Amino acid sequence: MKYGKMSKYIYGLAFAMSFLCACRGEDGGCSLSFQQLKVEKTVPLDSSEHSPACKVIIEADEINDTTRAARNMNRTIAFHLFGGMHRSFASAADSFCLTYAEQYRRDLTDLYKADRQSGINSSWYDYKYRIVTEHKDGLNGYLCYLIHKVKYEGGAREYREEQCLNFDTETGELVKLEDVLPPASLALLPSLLTDELLRTYGCRNRKELQDKGILRLTDIYIPLNYELGKEGITFIYNADEIAAYEVGAIWLTLPYSRLETHTK
Repeated sequence: MKYGKMSKYIYGLAFAMSFLCACRGEDGGCSLSFQQLKVEKTVPLDSSEHSPACKVIIEADEINDTTRAARNMNRTIAFHLFGGMHRSFASAADSFCLTYAEQYRRDLTDLYKADRQSGINSSWYDYKYRIVTEHKDGLNGYLCYLIHKVKYEGGAREYREEQCLNFDTETGELVKLEDVLPPASLALLPSLLTDELLRTYGCRNRKELQDKGILRLTDIYIPLNYELGKEGITFIYNADEIAAYEVGAIWLTLPYSRLETHTK
């Protein structure tokens, strides 16, 4: 990597520790093993001694298997983590770091030089991007793969994003809500989510929710972001989606006891 002497690059695969996730099957005989990809990269903005820098930290679980389903899942995971299509998990991470660092320098180098010449020293030139993942057993042997991203690119606050990918481990394909819920249950979701939102925030009506910064600019909707857990479906709304940024991410769980599923 050609980033100069101040560039720090730590890249490794933690093969020693494997994580197990049950696949579909009542006998529990099938399992997935995981290995963790760890990347830590610091790239200075210029060659000066006290140059600001952008730092990328990645701790991502990759399925350690060669089956077609595992390859499908790894490709989908890598796409959602790093963007683009790549031949391997590691090459996807490497490409992401390279592109992010190049964009950082392209966007900020001239601005930073101008500020230095004017005697201005601002900490907002220090960027940070962290990606951490986890995985869980889900409904019917599905794999729930959660992605947590934290990004700071100047300004007064950092940006957080939560995402869950639900996989059928037999095919490696993503599972959709309509694969689990019949049309009647899907139609009930907006009202059930509204009730759960009111309960979660201790409100009696929409006006009280709006007083707390929730549903001011939008109505409740069924997000494409959800976790098909063992006991219920957790719907995930990131900050600024249905509430003010200060409210943060909103997680609403509806137990299967309140829903009729295709799998029952």
